[in-house]
Amino acid sequence: MTDQLRRLRPHGLDELFDEQAAIKVALEQRLHDTFDKWGYRRILLPTFGYSESLAAGASPELQRQMYRFFDREGNVIALRADMTPLTARLVGTRLYDSPLPLRFCYSGSVFRHEKPQAGQRHEFTQAGVELIGASSPEADAEVIALAVASLHALGVADFQINLGQVAYLRAALADRTSQDALEQAIGRKNDAEIARIVQELGLSAEASRLIRALPHLYGGRDVLATARDLAMNQEARDAVAYLEEVYACLAAQGVAEHVLLDLGEVRAMAYYTGIAFRGYVQGLGLALCSGGRYDDLIGRFGPGMPAVGFALGIERAMLVSSAAVDLAPDALFSGRTTADAWGLIARGRARGLRIEVDVLGRQGDALEAFGRARHARRIVLQQEDGYWLLEDSEGQRRVSLPELQEEMDRWTR
Repeated sequence: MTDQLRRLRPHGLDELFDEQAAIKVALEQRLHDTFDKWGYRRILLPTFGYSESLAAGASPELQRQMYRFFDREGNVIALRADMTPLTARLVGTRLYDSPLPLRFCYSGSVFRHEKPQAGQRHEFTQAGVELIGASSPEADAEVIALAVASLHALGVADFQINLGQVAYLRAALADRTSQDALEQAIGRKNDAEIARIVQELGLSAEASRLIRALPHLYGGRDVLATARDLAMNQEARDAVAYLEEVYACLAAQGVAEHVLLDLGEVRAMAYYTGIAFRGYVQGLGLALCSGGRYDDLIGRFGPGMPAVGFALGIERAMLVSSAAVDLAPDALFSGRTTADAWGLIARGRARGLRIEVDVLGRQGDALEAFGRARHARRIVLQQEDGYWLLEDSEGQRRVSLPELQEEMDRWTR
């Protein structure tokens, strides 16, 4: 193999096949079945667009990770790195006068030039939902509860949703220019770095005390009482009260057991304005899903609307999902067969059976060996003296065409 051929696939990309490809498709289908039951309608979004539009509301880090290139007219084009800005643009430019709320779901590849890590390459699949046109605690709770339901549907166990409130931090910041660096420091629970940034910002003693406490404000409902005591203004108190209402809604829905209140969970997209959350799974050190409220993003493209949503990475979910797939054919037929047998094959496929036909002319032992290698449940071989059916449970036996039809009518997946 030449060096040129070795470089056909850039670093940071994956190729999935056989079981891994089937599991990925199955997980996406599970998610969309779940989204559909909650009333979310699927949208299909473009893979690339003008860079300025796709970067709307993105953090400086995400903007650095975007793939950009020039089109033939000299416009700066970018591959999508996040589905939410595209959804916001769709609503802001075309659906702003639709009956509210709007519930949308999606899945597709996104592209980020970041260091490849577990379950995430330069291209990975993002699936998620957006609930648009509602600014109530019930809307936020619905999206969080749907994230919990989605993780259950994926067969993920031992997960936890860390729920924070970006608005609580913003209430303490008079100068938001350094918010990104501060959010990163809080997310890492780096007390020394937080103290340094707070000092550089020259915040009041009350604001400094609130911010330095954030990494340690996590737990159950009692955390809210501490957060309320630290609140330095009405904006901060309102943020705590809102979060308390969201948590109450989650408790009423029976999903609060999966939720940890974490006021230090502020590492979010720059467009988030309210609650923010991430889902973590035992044994996986990275977030499996993330979401939050973004009330200002749609207004960049049209009339402003409140919105909340979440997304998760399919490839990362594959690392912790208990999902399994069965790729074994229900039957393998020899290719040298009659028109009547072809009719049975078509009839079986129409009933949902997975039937393969050998197209390399194998016969006898060769066909049987190939069928075993494919893990076929049955092998049907036509010879001069009729049809032979090979099954693990009953061995090999000769059957007539009517008998074969009766057998196939009893086969199920």
